Amino acid sequence: MPAPDLLGAPLRILLLSPQPWTGLQVSKHHYARELAALGHDVMFANPPTGDGAIRLTPSDTANITLLDHPRMPLARAKYRAKPLFIAAARFRARAIRKLAGAIDLLWDFDNARQFADHRPFGASASILHVVDRLDPGDDMHRHANLILGIDASIVGDIAPEGRPSHVVGHGLSPLFAEAARARLATPRIRAAEEKVRIGFIGNLAQPAMDRARVAALVAAHPDCIFRFIGPVQGETSEIRAWVDGLTAQPNVEMAGLLTGDALIAETADVDIWLLPYDLARDRNRGVNSHKLLEYFALGGEVVSSAIAAQAGAPGIFMAAPGAPDELAAKLDAAIAVVREGRDTGWRARAELALGNSYRANLDRIAAHLKDSRT
Repeated sequence: MPAPDLLGAPLRILLLSPQPWTGLQVSKHHYARELAALGHDVMFANPPTGDGAIRLTPSDTANITLLDHPRMPLARAKYRAKPLFIAAARFRARAIRKLAGAIDLLWDFDNARQFADHRPFGASASILHVVDRLDPGDDMHRHANLILGIDASIVGDIAPEGRPSHVVGHGLSPLFAEAARARLATPRIRAAEEKVRIGFIGNLAQPAMDRARVAALVAAHPDCIFRFIGPVQGETSEIRAWVDGLTAQPNVEMAGLLTGDALIAETADVDIWLLPYDLARDRNRGVNSHKLLEYFALGGEVVSSAIAAQAGAPGIFMAAPGAPDELAAKLDAAIAVVREGRDTGWRARAELALGNSYRANLDRIAAHLKDSRT
């Protein structure tokens, strides 16, 4: 049977997501929207929650239907009695198939492995797409026809020899792609007397955030403005104390969660973007980060902890692997560049980001899917 053609006639696609449709928009949401924009009929399966029946409801986007289903049977036995959980999940997959009807393509982003076997869905083809490292010991390929991951080490954890697998990096959402094109067309003119503004976008409760280092950087640069854009989701008392401490600093701005045009507007005067991760606490161990593509798209300098996928990006100020203390010196160097008005290649970084849009990634995945069945 030939592989479903992502760039051809409309397909009926079931997308399994570990994050719900509402809330922070991440890779699963962006792929769903791109597929819908191409005319495909996308069923976005929210993670299992609560009780009740399996149901389909319209979303806020054309060609996307939401699929909700209750908590998985034997969920607490997922690791202690794996065969029982897998067997129960097969029954759930068949029930979803019965309600959803024929499925041309199953696209599984679920790093929580609710479904260890794709076959009961009866899809013509399936993709296992790993954008976050799986739990330790979870090396099941789920009988997918194609395995994709954001890094070769992640793909290697789950793809047995001979099974089609490829590295596909993070994508750039249409919102940031539009911002990149706008800034390439009309570059910012910065007044020399302006204070240097340093920005961060993302969840401030992100487990990998190097909170002690961030606090030290803020304290060391009272003449710079630090702007944090994003929510505090999953906070603990320790994280709340850290956020409150930052908020109390006179050189800190807390913009909160922003989306769409409001988010892009808040980035217009930022000179330097900061990615301060403690890689020992990073689930993906510093192999890749979607945030860097967004930073590249927005222009300005980029100061980052060691992220392997973008280590060669033009003009990036990146600490070496295993040397997190270098981040302070990298930030000092970026501040000097801004104040002196030097260009480290922001245009090249913006073009790099545009070359990795979700649509560009879809084109790559379509080719891989076709090759997987030839």
